[in-house]
Amino acid sequence: MKQYFIGIEGGATKTEAVLIDDTGKVYVKLQSGSSNPWLLGFDNAAKLLKQLIDDILVQCEVNWDQIVSVGMVLSGGGHADSQLNLQQELKSFDIDTSKIFIGEDMLGPVPNGGVVIIAGTGSNCIVYNKDGSRKGAGGWGHLLGDEGSAYWIAQRAIKRVVDHTDNFSLSRHDLTRLRDAIKAYFKVEEMSQLLTFFYKNFQKDFIARFTQVIAELASNNNDEACQQLFKEAGYMLGTHLRAISSHIEKSLYDQGKLRVVAVGSVFLSWKFLKPGFMDALSNGNSIPFNKVELVRLTSSAAIGAAIWGARRQGIPLTNIDFTKCFTTLDIIDI
Repeated sequence: MKQYFIGIEGGATKTEAVLIDDTGKVYVKLQSGSSNPWLLGFDNAAKLLKQLIDDILVQCEVNWDQIVSVGMVLSGGGHADSQLNLQQELKSFDIDTSKIFIGEDMLGPVPNGGVVIIAGTGSNCIVYNKDGSRKGAGGWGHLLGDEGSAYWIAQRAIKRVVDHTDNFSLSRHDLTRLRDAIKAYFKVEEMSQLLTFFYKNFQKDFIARFTQVIAELASNNNDEACQQLFKEAGYMLGTHLRAISSHIEKSLYDQGKLRVVAVGSVFLSWKFLKPGFMDALSNGNSIPFNKVELVRLTSSAAIGAAIWGARRQGIPLTNIDFTKCFTTLDIIDI
């Protein structure tokens, strides 16, 4: 009987699921909405995850007995109480949870250890050392953190225009294009009408997606105000990496070069992030590595989730070289 492994990677915006075998062959890849239990509720998150599993089994004509493990790496799934609550909800659907392993979404890009920075809707940075230790910075959500994320950039852009309009804090850049873009995106005539998007009908994802417009202004219109926002975001992301640098074991920066997986749509604007990112790493106390190789995933992080889940089940998928699932974004000398 052929055996298979399921991997599910869930963020604040979307969830991907794959079915692979021990060679890494992907038989199906499915996508759904957010599976963050703190946003959806644990019962609804469990329903979504079960539906993904059911859809995989049906589409691939595979039965549950052929599934060795299910690795779920989820936004909002990093704490023991979250994992226990989700396990209990999944049990209520008569699922054999002995095959299911739940962890945080940061594990997907580095199932065998390493450093990852996420800058999507939210932001986070973490190292998983080979000795089992870990150290993170960020991941506190939009009220307490998310510095450098798409939401943070969008909120900061709106705040900058509001402060300038109020004569509270004047910008040294022309904000005309940014102000017009805000009004067009949110379909408002006055800035005061934005209040409903933050205090009445708050939708974090919708606000975060405005960062795509900011990126277009920075790139296509050479808008200095928008470029400055990305530089500031880059500084915040670099500060995340600096914060964990002393906790990264030496084997991860062989010959002084540290490989960092950069995940999330914000890194599509790397050209504008880079100056701030480098400033954050160059200023302050020395860090133990002198070069950073930023890499981007070329395959779904759900594959990494499947590899991680299999390892938790005691089956290392040694035939899969996940390091080949990346492309170099940039190499930085510090």
